[in-house]
Amino acid sequence: MSALQTKFPLTHQELLEIGHGELVRFPAGFSEYWELLREAQYKADYSNGEIIAMSYETNAHSKIVTEIMFVLRTFFNSAQHSVYDPNRPVYIADFKAVHNPDCSVVLEPAQLFEYQPGMNAETTPLILVEVLSKTTRDYDYSEKLPHYKQIPSLRQIIYIESAKMFVTVYERSDDGPQWINTDYANPEDAFLVSGQAVRLEEIYRKVAF
Repeated sequence: MSALQTKFPLTHQELLEIGHGELVRFPAGFSEYWELLREAQYKADYSNGEIIAMSYETNAHSKIVTEIMFVLRTFFNSAQHSVYDPNRPVYIADFKAVHNPDCSVVLEPAQLFEYQPGMNAETTPLILVEVLSKTTRDYDYSEKLPHYKQIPSLRQIIYIESAKMFVTVYERSDDGPQWINTDYANPEDAFLVSGQAVRLEEIYRKVAF
């Protein structure tokens, strides 16, 4: 058994037995985080000297991610942009943090942080999307959001609730580093992404509350 196996869970089942579907945190060095990514079955973040992992994803969460990715891929369908799923990490140098948004849009050619050959993360996303759940909401707002706001390239952060119809959109002001957030809660409400409207009923169309 390797030193990594004795220190961290590697399978979904091992993680579930420890966390029971909740976020699980392990104190770890930055190099240990990248080593774990090579072997673990689950995705994980790195923030404040900890690996943050979660093995369970609800059906509502999965359906919302699928719908918002379809919308964004329709909007950004040229070679100038790439739309990524939750398996594409983002590195925030100011905090030495790595987060895995549920969806991201990146302007090509991308600028990457390369930990070592074959292991890298985006550093210049344009749009980040997080689908919120009961177990991740506090983490998404208290740790991820302040980190995201410090990414110079980022123009928009979209937070989508999975337990109810509610979306909060953060947009960087053209006048400076300030962010403006707007809430949407009705099926007919729509927010703009790259000048195109996204109706809440589109992204929640397969979710029953």
